[in-house]
Amino acid sequence: MRVLVVDDQLLFRDAVCALLRERGAAQIVGQASSAREAYAQVRQEGVDLVMLELVLPGVDGVAAAREIRRLQSRCKILVVTGCLEPHRLHAAWAAGVDGCLTKHESADVMLSAIAELAAGRRYLSPTLRRSGETLRVVGEPLAGGGHPLAALSQREREVVDLIVRGFSTKAAASELCISSKTVETHRTHINDKLNVHSTADLVRFALRNGLLLPLGAREGHTPPCLDAGVSGEE
Repeated sequence: MRVLVVDDQLLFRDAVCALLRERGAAQIVGQASSAREAYAQVRQEGVDLVMLELVLPGVDGVAAAREIRRLQSRCKILVVTGCLEPHRLHAAWAAGVDGCLTKHESADVMLSAIAELAAGRRYLSPTLRRSGETLRVVGEPLAGGGHPLAALSQREREVVDLIVRGFSTKAAASELCISSKTVETHRTHINDKLNVHSTADLVRFALRNGLLLPLGAREGHTPPCLDAGVSGEE
């Protein structure tokens, strides 16, 4: 399989690539540290499998998975993540990824996952299968009212994700590959549905509902336009 590894941590990417080469499990066609870098390589390379972290510095892995699927419908997507937040894992599964495993698994588990995907089967790692709550969320549909953003469309959730992390409208549009006008339209709908009136209100909503905990980037991520905690753009 021709593999693209997408993760914001260079050391992890290098380790995965070295392992796959050593085991003869795959041909590495590239690495990417963000969703946008991944899109460019998926367009240009004959990629069979994308190994994808869910927590990325721009749009998250869930949005990236949907875009990769749109760009290359036959490409397999294997989530390899340190994130155990159930709603994010469920969103990835619902987005049509072919497999999910955590970074707590062994190298042999990762190789087994790749083999399962190559054989045309979906894969859920032992850690996720053992976790009752995570398995419930990943393996079964969520009730519509079970999430504070349940009223929003998937694209509106992606906009919220970026805005509360400090992205301006222009930066969010660039990350989502849509126009600034479209982002503004989404923000109007978000404000109406969540009964908020500004970016500051939206950030407070996210804090009250625990949305900034999983969305907060791992150490080393610095979102644009985030100086004193809230973007000045409304």
